[in-house]
Amino acid sequence: MTTKTVQFEVNVKDVEITSGTYEIVHAIDGQPSHHKTAFNGNNFHADIDTNSAAYFVVTVSIHSYRHNNTAHTVKDRPITLLATFHLPSVPHSVVICPESAIASVYTFARMTTVGDEGWVHMRGTERNMKIAYGMKQQFYQTGGGIAEMIKNSPNGFETNSYPMFNSLCNLFYYCLINEKTHGDKRFYDQFLDYAWHEKDRPNHNFLQALRNMLYDPCTHAAEIYHMLADKKEVYPDSLTSMHVPADKKAPDQWTLTLKANSSGAKNFIPAGAAFVVFDADDNAWIANNFRAGSALSGTHCPVYKYDATPASFSPVQGGGLLGVAFGVAVSPDKQLISFGNFGWGPELNNPQEGSISRFHYKDGKPVSPPNGYTLGLSRVQGMEYDKAGNLWMASVGCQDPFAPAKTGVYPFESQPSAVVVYLNGDPSAENVVICDQFPVKKHFLSEPELTRTPYLKIFDVTPDHAGNAYVSCIGNYDKDNPGNCALSAVYKVALEGKKLVVKNAWFSDYYSTQNDQRGFESLRQVTVNAKGEVIVVGVASSRATILSNDLSHVKGYYDINTYAPWGVRIDQHQSVFLANFGHEKADYANDETLDIKGSFGVTMLRDPERPETARLLTVPTGGAEVTLANGHPLYGTQTRPVVVDGKPSKVDVRMRCHQPIMRLTSTNIDGAGNLWCMNNWKPSAVIDVVDNPGGDGVVIFLGIAEPE
Repeated sequence: MTTKTVQFEVNVKDVEITSGTYEIVHAIDGQPSHHKTAFNGNNFHADIDTNSAAYFVVTVSIHSYRHNNTAHTVKDRPITLLATFHLPSVPHSVVICPESAIASVYTFARMTTVGDEGWVHMRGTERNMKIAYGMKQQFYQTGGGIAEMIKNSPNGFETNSYPMFNSLCNLFYYCLINEKTHGDKRFYDQFLDYAWHEKDRPNHNFLQALRNMLYDPCTHAAEIYHMLADKKEVYPDSLTSMHVPADKKAPDQWTLTLKANSSGAKNFIPAGAAFVVFDADDNAWIANNFRAGSALSGTHCPVYKYDATPASFSPVQGGGLLGVAFGVAVSPDKQLISFGNFGWGPELNNPQEGSISRFHYKDGKPVSPPNGYTLGLSRVQGMEYDKAGNLWMASVGCQDPFAPAKTGVYPFESQPSAVVVYLNGDPSAENVVICDQFPVKKHFLSEPELTRTPYLKIFDVTPDHAGNAYVSCIGNYDKDNPGNCALSAVYKVALEGKKLVVKNAWFSDYYSTQNDQRGFESLRQVTVNAKGEVIVVGVASSRATILSNDLSHVKGYYDINTYAPWGVRIDQHQSVFLANFGHEKADYANDETLDIKGSFGVTMLRDPERPETARLLTVPTGGAEVTLANGHPLYGTQTRPVVVDGKPSKVDVRMRCHQPIMRLTSTNIDGAGNLWCMNNWKPSAVIDVVDNPGGDGVVIFLGIAEPE
C-alpha cells in the first residue's frame, strides 16, 4: 500500500483552535479512512492510502479554543468544520475552515448527510464527486484562499452570492463563540431554530442546519440575516457591506450561485443562452441565440466544463450553426451534441430551411456539413433523443419573424409546423419521419380539424421513452386573419415503425383579457413526471398545467410564484423547477437603469401536491453593475426615453444594469445536483426589441436539485 502524509490546518478568524477530533471519510464508498482521532493545537497530519485517485472529506469537531485571550471549552453543543480534498493531487496542506465548510456543504450537498453530533458522511459516484469538487474549487481552494471566480465579475458584488458566502462564514464564527442574541437564546440555538428542518427533527448542529437549508432556503431567511446585521464582520465583504439600500440587504433565501458569462473567446461573448445539455465528460453545451451587441443570429455556442469554466475548444462554430434557439440535444451515449438552428433578426441571419448542427463531445469539431442537416426541417426549436437514439425535433415552419426581428414576413415560404424524427439520429432521407398534420382548433368553440398549418408553431417535443412523445404548440391568434389562428395545444404522438401517429390532443382553455379569447396560452416546454403526468408551461397564462397521460383532462396547475415560465424541469425526487421569463412591463426608476423591476428567477416546488408551497429562487444584486465578459457594461450606451416640457424625448446616457439573473428560458441539472439556468434576454423593455436582446450567460444554483 502506498500512502501520502497529508497536513491539515484548522483555521477560524479571530479564534485560535486548541484541540479537537477529526475523522476522514472516503467520499465514494462512505467508509472512514481515519476514525475519530484526537489532536491538539490547530494542526495535524494523517497518512492516507494513495493507490488510486480518490475524493475525501475530513470533519473536525472543535473541543477547545482561545478567543480574546480567554480559553473556552465546547461542551454543550457539537460544532464542526469540514473540508474536501482529492488525492493524489492534494496541495501541501488542506485548510479546514468556515470557508471550506460552507463551500463543501453547498457543492456536495446531494451526496452529504450530517449526523446529530456534526460528523459528515459523503457517498456518491466518482462523477458526482468530480463535479462537486470542481464547483467547490470555484469558491474556496483546498490549500486555502477564496477562488478568483467567485470574488470577481460576473460574480463578486454583481450578485449577492459572494457576500452571502462570507455571511455564512460569519454565521459559523458567531455560532462558535455563541454570544447571547437579543432574546434569551444564544446565537447557536437561535440559528438552529431558524434554519429549515422537519417538524419532528430539529437541527442539532451548525453543519446539519446548513445542509437542511438547501431543502428550503427561504424559511426565516431575513431573521437569519438580522442575527448578523449589527455584528462585526469577522469575514468581510458580507451581506451587510453590500452597496445597496439597507432594506435590500436582507436576503429572502440562502442559496449560493455561481455565474458564468465567458465563452472562452473575447470576440464571441454569449448572448441569449436558451438551453443546456451535458455530455459524457459533463461539459455543458449551451444553445446560444445571438451575437452580443446585436439582434443578429449567433454562429457560436459556448461549452463549459463541469466547474463552469470554458472548455478548451469553446466556443464551438461551424457545421451550419446559425441562430440556435431552444434546441440542443445529446445522444444517449452522450458523445454527439446536436443544435437546432432557428434564426433571428434580418433575413440574412435566418436559416431558411432550418437545420441542425452536430458536434463531437471530445474536441467540439462539427460532424455535420457546412449547411447543417436540413431534411424535413423548417426553423428548429426544442429537440430531444429518446433512449433508442431517435432524435425528435420541433420544426416551427412559420416564417413570421420572432422578436427581436422587425415585424413583417421573411421572403421565404412557410412550411407546416411539424414533428420530425431522425431515426437512430441518422439524417439520411430513408430515416427521416415527419408528422405535419394535426387536429387543430382555430376557435375555442370549434371542433378540431385535421390541418396542415405553420401557425401551430410547434415549440417543444419530449419523448416518454416508450415509443411516444408529447408535443407543445405556441399557437397563434390573428384577429385580422381568423384562418391563421391555432389554439395552443399539446399532442401525444406515437412512433409506429416509420410513421408518426397523433394519438391524443389537449387544447388550452386559458382566457386572456388582452384579446378576450380562450385557448391562446403561448405554450413552451413540456415534460413528463414520474407518474406519467404531462407538465406544460404557458407564458401568457403564467402557469404550468398538469395533464393526464392521455391528455384527456387537467389534473391541476402550478401557478403560485410563477412569472411567464418558459421551462420546466423535474428532478429525481420530483421537485419541480420552472424557469420564469418574467412579465414584460416597463417600470423604470430614476436610478440610471433600464432594468424592469420584475420578478426574475426559478420557481421551486418541493412538494408538487401542495402548489401553494412554491418558492421563487432569485439572485439579487450585491450593488455592483453587471458587466459582460469583456468588461463592457451590459447595456452599452443606450438612449433613455424621457419627457421634456410634456413631450417625449430621448437622452444619451450610459444606463446601468443591476439584474444579474435575467429572463430565463430553461434549467437543467448536472451530475452533482447543481441547477443551470439560462439567462436568455436582458431585463429591459426598451432594448428587448430595439437592440441587443441577449442575456449574458448562465446562473448556477448550487446543490439545489437531485443529481442527474
